[in-house]
Formats: sequence, structure tokens, C-alpha cells
Amino acid sequence: MQNNISDNLFIINSEEIYFTNIIIKIFKDKTDLELKSFNENILYGHETKFENLLLKASNFPMMGDIQFFLIRDSNNLIRDIEKYSKNLSSIPKSSVIVFFVNDPNFSKKKHIIDFFKTNGKIINFKKIYDNQLSPWIKYISNQYGFELDYKTTQLVTELTGNNLNKINNEFEKLCFNHGDSKEINEKMILNHFGINNEYNLFELQNQYGKRNLNKVLKISDYFSKNSSKYPLQIVLNNLYNYYTKIFQIHSLKKSNNTEISQKIGVNPFFLNDFKNASMKINMKETVKILDIIKGYDLKSKGISTITDNNRILTQLALEILG
Repeated sequence: MQNNISDNLFIINSEEIYFTNIIIKIFKDKTDLELKSFNENILYGHETKFENLLLKASNFPMMGDIQFFLIRDSNNLIRDIEKYSKNLSSIPKSSVIVFFVNDPNFSKKKHIIDFFKTNGKIINFKKIYDNQLSPWIKYISNQYGFELDYKTTQLVTELTGNNLNKINNEFEKLCFNHGDSKEINEKMILNHFGINNEYNLFELQNQYGKRNLNKVLKISDYFSKNSSKYPLQIVLNNLYNYYTKIFQIHSLKKSNNTEISQKIGVNPFFLNDFKNASMKINMKETVKILDIIKGYDLKSKGISTITDNNRILTQLALEILG
């Protein structure tokens, strides 16, 4: 696809925005720089009416040989493909329409799939699993001229989670901030990727492990006031996974550090933090905490009621550490 475009109708289905951005860049790079204002159209599905799209795409480019219509967030828009299939299949080859969707159940959209089998092309990008992250992190870092060893790669995994777009953005900023210097080490990763930030999920669980109620309350209050950036379910899920690992450490007392790291999925660099936390509560207390978090998760989803949603994290901290 990078060298030649033989089709003019595409659906790009990806759960990972990183892949979506790559494909958009490939198409954008095919537009002559001086003609971009004429032939490059970046649209959004929720703002686009199919009739208007077809009207514009049915015209030939004002200048140049080809024009692109790149439509992000097209999940709802493509529902009308069957209705407009005849119009869509008759647009000139000089108009390339690309629908970007994020739909894990796309394989069930038979009428859309059948149409594109005949009239265009469908490209699916599957979600990257956690055990596939390391080579992708190394690949992305290489794009910015960085060489990561195994340990720094694992650190990035711990600090970013399974989010290739975030990983890409962080390396882009790291490249900008460090100019021509491409040397990278653990300290740079820890500082740049937010481990020393006072308010982040990693620091919240770290303070829970230290049983530092005042600091936990401070971070919880910040998260509650910035719930769009720190959704409640994500915070609760992170804490549940944290205490699950502490429970596993209790059950692996006879194992060495290497075995524990492998079995609970924690980088050896961070293992001592988890082990120190496990020494502050026993297995029975850990099980109780897991039940408490599960209960608050149910409350947050409306199965039970709670007076002030913004105080859930505060109440949780008081119940666990108070």
C-alpha cells in the first residue's frame, strides 16, 4: 500500500490508535505538499454526513491526480454503507475514501464486509497482547534513534502499560528534549515516563503499599478532580491488580525472586517494592482488601449506590488504610 494504491475504498479496523496514525500518515505522505489544502481531507465520522461525503468524492480533484478523504471514528458512519452502496461504488478512482473504525466485532458486519470484498479493501489490526509489547517498544524506540536493552524495555512496559500510542508519544518527546543524544538509561526512563510524578497510578499503588494514608488521600483527591484523565474503573482495576500481585507473593514464599517476578508478571526492578508491601499485610488482610476493592467497583458501576461519586476513592482509602 505504501508504494501503490490500487483501490479507492478502504476500511481500516484497529483497536490501537498507533496503527491508525501510521496508516493516516502513509496516505498523507502520498499528497503533494503544495496540494494538501486541496486534496487532503481529514474528517470525523460523527461530524460527517454520508451524502456530503459522496457529493465531494464524486467530483474530480481541482488540482493533481488524486484526493483523499480520511475519516476517523467511522463506526457509526459505515452503518449506512448498504444504503449508499451504489453511490459509493461509482465514485471516480481519483477519490480515495478511507474509513477508520475501532470495532472488535467487525467480523460480524457481513453486509459491509461483502461490499468491500468486491469494491475495496479491508485491513484489520489486532490488539497487541501484553506478551507482544517488548518488540514493539524496541521498534518504536528505534524509530527515534534509541537503542533499549531488555531492562529498560521492561521498565517502559511497567510505566506505560499496553498503549503503543502513548509509548510512541513519550519517545517522541524524549527525542525532542534530548536533541542529538541517543543514549538512554534507566534513570532517563524513570524520570521521563512519569515515575517521579507525584500524581500517577504507579505512585498511588506505591503509597498504598507503604500504607501512607495522607499521601494516598492526596493522590485520590487529585484523581477524583481529574476523573477524565483518571477514570474511576481504571484506578480501581489498577489497585485490584496490585493487591492481587501481593496475594501471589504471599503464596510464593518458597520461590526465589526470579521465579516470583516471572509468575506474577512484575519487573525485577520493582519487585522489592511489592515484597516490602506484602510484609505490611498478611494474606488474610490482602484477601479482605481485594473484596473491598471489588465492592467499590460494583458501587461505581451503579449496582449499589453511593452518596458522592467523587468521594469513592477517598472512602476506599479510609477503609483500607484507616
